[in-house]
This record gives sequence, C-alpha cells and structure tokens, in this order.
Amino acid sequence: MNNPLPPLVRKARSRPLLSGSVGLCLLLLLWLSFSGGEEASANRYFTVERGNFLVSIVEGGNLEAVNEVEVRNEVDGSARIVYLIPEGTQVRKGELLVELDSAEAEEKLNQQEIAYEKAKASYVQAENDLEIQKSIAQSEIDAAQLKLDFAIIEREKFRKGARMQQIREAEIAIQSTEESLLLAQEELDWSRKLFAQGFETKSVVDKGELSVLKQQLELEKSRTNLWMLTSFDIPKLQKQYDSDVEEARKELDRVRQQGESRLTQYQTDLITEKNTLDLNLQKLENDREQLKNTRIHAPQDGFVVYAISHSRYSSETMVEEGATVRYRQNLIKLPDTSEMKVEVKIHESHINKIAKGLVAYVVLDSDPDSRYRGVVTRVATLPDTQSRWANPNLKVYSTEVVITDPLPDLKPGVSANVEVVITNILDTIKIPLQAVTSVQGRQVCYFPGRTPRPVPVQVGLFNSRFIQITRGLEEGDRILLSPPLESEEVNLEDSILEEDTVEPEDLEPDPDALQRIESRSESRTEEEERRGPGGRELTPELLKRFDKNGNGQIDEDERSAVIEHYRSRLGNRGGQAERSGGAGPRGGGTGGKRPRP
Repeated sequence: MNNPLPPLVRKARSRPLLSGSVGLCLLLLLWLSFSGGEEASANRYFTVERGNFLVSIVEGGNLEAVNEVEVRNEVDGSARIVYLIPEGTQVRKGELLVELDSAEAEEKLNQQEIAYEKAKASYVQAENDLEIQKSIAQSEIDAAQLKLDFAIIEREKFRKGARMQQIREAEIAIQSTEESLLLAQEELDWSRKLFAQGFETKSVVDKGELSVLKQQLELEKSRTNLWMLTSFDIPKLQKQYDSDVEEARKELDRVRQQGESRLTQYQTDLITEKNTLDLNLQKLENDREQLKNTRIHAPQDGFVVYAISHSRYSSETMVEEGATVRYRQNLIKLPDTSEMKVEVKIHESHINKIAKGLVAYVVLDSDPDSRYRGVVTRVATLPDTQSRWANPNLKVYSTEVVITDPLPDLKPGVSANVEVVITNILDTIKIPLQAVTSVQGRQVCYFPGRTPRPVPVQVGLFNSRFIQITRGLEEGDRILLSPPLESEEVNLEDSILEEDTVEPEDLEPDPDALQRIESRSESRTEEEERRGPGGRELTPELLKRFDKNGNGQIDEDERSAVIEHYRSRLGNRGGQAERSGGAGPRGGGTGGKRPRP
C-alpha cells in the first residue's frame, strides 16, 4: 500500500499560504470543541428541583388615571379655538381650559332674543283676542237666550190670556149686537104702532126698519168674526208663537256653536303662539348655553392632556389654538393622578386564571427598582376588538389593575409591567416549560442517554418560564431541556381521536341524525319558497299577483319581480345589508388545554 503523506507534503510545500490557512482553521475548531463542550453539554440538561412555585402572568401596559374626565366641544357645528391652556398644566376645578370663537354664537343669541320677544308679543295678543272673543260670544249667547225667553213669554201670554181675551171680545161684540138688535126691533115695533094710530110718520118707521137691518147684519158679522177667530186666527197665532220659540231656541244653539267654533279657533291660535313661544324660549336658552359653552372650564382637578384620536383613519384636526373643531370632539382629558391604574391585555390561554381581586405588582419602566402593589379591579368578558383588527387570530382580554401603594408624582402614559399573582405553590416540583412535549396525546419529558427515553408526567399550573409537575418526576432527576423532536412518536397536534382507540362503527354515519337534518332542510326550503325575498311573508294577493304559472310558489323568474316590487316600496334603497358574524379563526393560545411547548 502506498503512503499518501509524501504527495500531501509535496502539495503543502508547493502552496504554503493555503496550507497554513487550512491548518489554522483546524486548530481553531479543535480548541472551540474542547473548550465549550462541557458547557454546551451542561446547557442541554436540567436537574429537577423542588421549591416554591409562583404562578403569575406578566404583561405590559401604560399608566392611566382611574378617574379621568373627557372635555368635549359642546358648540354646535364647528368652532375655532382662540385660547388653549398649555398641555401638562395642573388645573383646579372651574379653571378656564379652552375658549372658542364666540362671534357666531353671540349673533345667533341676539337674533333669537328678538324672535323671542316677537313670539312673546304674539302670545299676549292671542291671549287678549281669546278673552275678547269669549266676551263677544257670551254677549251673543245672552242676547239669543233673552230672545228665546221673550218668545216663550209671548207664547205663554197668548195661551193663557190673549187667546181668551180675543174670544171674549168677539163674544161681547155678538152680545152687544144682539142687544142693539133687540132695542132696534122694539123701537121699530113701537114706531109701527104709532104709525098705525097716526102719531108717527112713515119715515120714522123706515128708519126703524133700516136700524134693525143694520143690527142684524152687524150680528151676523160678529158671529162670523168669532167663527173665524176660533177656527183660523187663534190656531195660526198658536203656531206662530210656537214657531217663534223654536226659532229662538235654534238661534241660541247656532250662536253657541258659532261662539264655540270661534273660541276653538282662537284657542288654537293661542296654543300655536304658546308653542312658538316655548320653542323660541328653548332655542334662546340653547343659544345662551351655546354661548356659555364657548368657554370651557375644568369640571374637576386634574392634569391637562390634549385628546388625540387613536384611529389611523380619523380626520380630526390637532388640538391647538386656531384649529377648527367639530361638535362633540374630545379636546382635553383631565386625569386625576391621585389614583392610577394600568390596563393590560391578557391572552385567552390565561384569562380563566384571572379574577377580580387578585394581587398584582407594578414596575415602572422609568423606575425599575421600585415595585408597587395593586389589585385586579376589572376583567373584560369579551375579547378586545381593537387588537383583533391587526391580528384576527389574537384574542386578548382587557384587564385593569389599580395601584394601591402610594405613587410618586407621575404623569399618565408611563410604561409599566404588571405581574398578576395567580397563586404561590409551596414545596413543589417545577421544570422549564420547554422541557415538556406531547407524545401520542400524553405529556412527557425525556431522560438523557444514548437514546433519550420519554417519561410520562402530569402537569399542573404554569407561568411564562416554568411548569408544575405533579407526578412523574422526582427531585434530582436530570431531563433534557430540548426534547428530540425528530422522533416519529412526537405529536404536537394533540389529535382528538387516537388511531388505536377508533372502532369501525365510530366512522359510520348516524341515519337518524341525517334524516332529521334533511327534514329540517326540506322544511326550510318550503318555507323559503312560500316567502318572498328577505324572508318576507307573501300575502295571498301578492302570491296571486306574482305566481304567473299558478304552481303556488315563487320560482327564480318570478322572484326578480317580487324583489323589484319591494325595492320600489322601499324607495329604491336596495336590499337589506347582510350581517355576517361568527367566530374567526381560532387564536394561537392553548385555551383550557395544558401547554405544549
């Protein structure tokens, strides 16, 4: 066999620079391997130890005031800032913070005061007009009532006196005529006797006969007058008086109705003027309030912080002198620095451990050597929506920690770390979190050796670095810090079903469940066919109108006509916006499961 060294020596001698570089690299690698081997080997293992295990959660946040008042612009429309207190000023309650341009508010107030005075005068005039109309209506009613009373009196007068008097006068006239006729007849008879004896002339007898004839005619006339009076005149007068009373009563009703109608109109005018006056007064008070709102005073003691919009899409202007601000825009925050809190975001994998009343400790970034005690005062019941905009898979819960220890003179916004203490387990076994993995759905650790051996363990509580081992390890055991992930047995997915536990009948579908699902689906389909677009119930009239083929249902061709019908009724506003909901992709936390490193 040939010795390979002489050719290598010859090549090395022919290229001394390259050979020296290669040799130097080999020496360096050998030195590094011998010097760091023991340390690297030590870093691969962990000796199990027993001790106290503090279970806590550490999150970062910013210092905030517990009592913080937001000062908003209460002037309608937009207004320009003419004075603004410097940011960072410590103010007292009632101190001037912001002054807005008041020229427009003063002009509106002056115009409204004029409008209010006009409305007040109109209201007073309407009140007087109503009183006058009440007096006129009452006078007209009194006159109509008096006319009715007179008519009733006249009728009663006729019934009880005038009628009998007229009949009696007619009867007296008849009696008088009869007496006159009797006297005339006696005188005629006496004249005739005297004429027969020659003591009277013929002319006297003729006069007597003429007088008797006149009296007979007068008696006939008197009797005729009595008959006409009792047969025609008295009934006519009776009906006339009755008619006068009825007409007077109707006139009284008409006067009352006319008076009530006019009073209603005047009362309506008064109500209208009253409402107009109230509206003007309300607007006057609002304008006064608007003018007052141009000067914004501190509602409480606090530290002046300019309000800044947290939305990246906000179009609000910066709060500064000369800037134009909108109605209800936040201008200043007044935090009360006497009591401070820190709001942190707790991941969903830890939120079940957090409860109101837990002790927490706060360390400020500006003063890392000091620690302040606090207490959890609020835990959100739903995930924070703002955090999900950036990462939909991230689900965190807002948690407030109020600092109970006295604080130095600090301003809001200081960065801080909060450690919420869950519990402190005494005398227990704890190992690094990364030393635990899952094999076939079980939590295991690995003992070192030529072939690492998995050991099943039962885990308990954990924090960001360590995890509690309740069974499977003893104090002094050595385990691998980095489990051999290349092992085919390692299963990081934690499958719900294990292959060796699945029976063939477990994979067969449930026929009863399928039948129930299909029946519900058919019922929904029939219900949807019977209903119109958007789930609207079609009345028989609409079904008859749009069901062209007469099958009792609305098919696809007929559905478009129904949609156009509803759109026209809604004023071409289009269909209703679909609401989408439901949970998004699951977050990366472990939730209620035990941790898998």
